[in-house]
Amino acid sequence: MKKIIALAVAAVTLVSSTFALDFSLGGRAILGTNIAAESSIKETVTELSLDSAFDFGGGIYANFALLGGLGVQAEANIINSTVSYKNGGVESTKSQTLQLDVPLMVWLNLDLWKFTLGFGAGPNFGTTLKALDEVTHLSKDSFKMGLAAGVDLKFYITNHIGLVASGRYIMDFKKDERTIDVAGTSVGSYPTIEYTRRSLYATLGLELKLF
Repeated sequence: MKKIIALAVAAVTLVSSTFALDFSLGGRAILGTNIAAESSIKETVTELSLDSAFDFGGGIYANFALLGGLGVQAEANIINSTVSYKNGGVESTKSQTLQLDVPLMVWLNLDLWKFTLGFGAGPNFGTTLKALDEVTHLSKDSFKMGLAAGVDLKFYITNHIGLVASGRYIMDFKKDERTIDVAGTSVGSYPTIEYTRRSLYATLGLELKLF
């Protein structure tokens, strides 16, 4: 019986040391913009153009590092996204929404003295939570599939607390339809915009390494 218990303890110890589970939680502030603010307009609207403003928000994440620093990172980010629509060069309306992004990325952490460099990529599940401005008929699908990629640079103040600077690229595979109230247009109905997101974000936050 003692031998069986000893073997079980040895097996658990071996598995634990092999995978060396490393678990961290973090939170950060987010600032960025859509770097490819492309859209197509279903109805004809004279000289209607689109400009992206700065997006801002915040998020939380959990990092599970397994063998050799390779693991997964799950995130939940809420972004205030604003796009301005102009008619004839004059700003006429804004489309302001709250966007939820839930990336799940394969992640690799490389330890460099007190710094840790991490990078990864994976699917992003995004949805619009709420229209905050003049979006009259915002399509609210279930989560839209997309791509997330990013890099983190961490500096640990102590063994368990670190500062984290990050960059993120988020893109949606499917266009988002928005029916916009554009003041001053001569059309009988509001134009429907097909909007594509290609966003680049910078983030700054804190990380707590639990074990």
